[in-house]
Amino acid sequence: MNAPEAAFETSAVGGAGARSAFRRLLSYVSRNRGYYAVAVASILAYVGGFVVIPLLVGWAIAAVEQGLPAAEVARRCAILAGAAVARAVVRYFSRTLVFHAAREIEYEIRGDLFGHLQRLPQSFFLRWRTGDLMSRCVNDLNSVRLLLGPGLLSLVQTPVMYLAVLGAMFHLEPRLTALVILPYPLFILIARTFGRGIHRYNLLVQEALSDLSSQLQETISGIAVVKAYAMEPESERRFEEANERLFRRQLGLVRVNAAMPAITSLLPAAAMWIVLYVGGREILAGQMTVASFFTFAMYIYELTFPTFIMGWVVALIQRGAASMQRIDEILRVAPSIADREDVAPVDELGGEIAFHRLTFRYPGEGREPALRDLHLRIPAGSTLGVVGPVGSGKSTLASVIPRLYEVDDGRITIDGIDINRIPLRTLRSSIAVVPQESFLFSLTLAENIAFGRPGMSREEIEEVARRAQLHRDVAELPQGYDTVVGERGVMLSGGQRQRAALARALAMDPKILILDDALSSVDGETEARILRELRREMGRRTLVIVSSRVSAVREADRIAVLEDGRLVELGTHEELLARGGLYARLCREQEESPESEAPEAIRAGAAGGGGGA
Repeated sequence: MNAPEAAFETSAVGGAGARSAFRRLLSYVSRNRGYYAVAVASILAYVGGFVVIPLLVGWAIAAVEQGLPAAEVARRCAILAGAAVARAVVRYFSRTLVFHAAREIEYEIRGDLFGHLQRLPQSFFLRWRTGDLMSRCVNDLNSVRLLLGPGLLSLVQTPVMYLAVLGAMFHLEPRLTALVILPYPLFILIARTFGRGIHRYNLLVQEALSDLSSQLQETISGIAVVKAYAMEPESERRFEEANERLFRRQLGLVRVNAAMPAITSLLPAAAMWIVLYVGGREILAGQMTVASFFTFAMYIYELTFPTFIMGWVVALIQRGAASMQRIDEILRVAPSIADREDVAPVDELGGEIAFHRLTFRYPGEGREPALRDLHLRIPAGSTLGVVGPVGSGKSTLASVIPRLYEVDDGRITIDGIDINRIPLRTLRSSIAVVPQESFLFSLTLAENIAFGRPGMSREEIEEVARRAQLHRDVAELPQGYDTVVGERGVMLSGGQRQRAALARALAMDPKILILDDALSSVDGETEARILRELRREMGRRTLVIVSSRVSAVREADRIAVLEDGRLVELGTHEELLARGGLYARLCREQEESPESEAPEAIRAGAAGGGGGA
């Protein structure tokens, strides 16, 4: 087993994960083998200079010792200076090539990691914390770069340097060389002992850093809630605990990192003592020349820094190995939602949706089904309203249609085709979902609207904004459509964010449009105008309106009423009222509730949004 793989094998997580991470890292290195091949050649040239310089120093000293003319001494010194400059130039290029390759691999891994995260299903992000993922994409990736840069450089260069120098030393003084290398086998034992501790502490530090990043991200994202409940002291206490845990683990890592170079630096010191003692006696006895002594001493001196730095390199390798395992842990997650081998040759969808006895539960042990035995058909071009109490499965129904979550084969079809066989690009480009919690990026309003169609003209953007009843509010914004809406759209009110998200969906001109309680933050009059605008396009697209308010679905062709994940009623508004069931009860409750008539400004204020609705 080679040294890098041995570093990976010291993982506390397990050998299988370590081997997988090593193989993945090796594949990235092989892609950039051109850089590394030239770098290795330059490293060999640098090692050659490393061996030659002390010989040239001894050669120059020998000229003085032998009483040669000053011109000859000057000539030898000039050759020595030229060799030193050449070695410096080669060293520069060797380091530049290796560090460039490390940056290139960092760039490739970052791109692969981001692309992989985008291909993973929603269920993955339910299990992983955002701060943890960000820590792996930033901190861990930086550790991998250091492993592939200075770590790999020293790992390749130092052993070759040792072999070359020891060969030269054996050629000069075999007996003294044998005495000098006696302490060095201890380095293998020291590296192995400390390496395990460094690797373990690095994993603990990275985990603690992920916890701290997650807590910081959650606190900043939910700062309005923290302030509203006056929980600043509690948030500070929890952050202090995570910070203290990270601090203690980092101190443990610092102690191990500091101990290893402190101990390894004793090895060249012991070797130098042997040279001075034994070599000095041999000079006095006339068995060794002063030039040979200086050459020998220079070799020991030049090996001092590589030996000392190997402690840091071992720590660097162990940290990089631990970080690569954490990155590989994500990359090994196979996207459960992807185009299959038996994908259907479909380029465009008509819009007919059918559920065939669908039972769906979210990932996790012991979770109850969110949808139970759902059997429903939505004709192309029709409008379906979906209502029900909180937790009845309304949003789940909206999420499984565009295949945001994994569903069993044959349970959902569009145009008679199993959604698991429809190409993802065709499926997602034909369906637009507007969720209740509308997410806007920290871009301009125009860029957010055109997010699904980056090439939209300003006229097209304004047109979809008019249809979403947003255009009249744009004049109130500082730069109109060019206003940067801030992180998550903080510059806009809740109603404006929902209408911006609706405009973004309409811009895609989808065959299936799903509104998942997407009008909950707009007032009744605006909601009515939006629904009238959408009804003008009836027949062009299938519309699914999920809402907690009956007023949003009463004009739908059919209304599905859910309770505990089951379809309990289905019909028109008048038919369901006549039955006197759950739908009729929801209508009565909302008519009697003053909250249902609350103006948008109150609801938007409660949501913490800014600006007018």
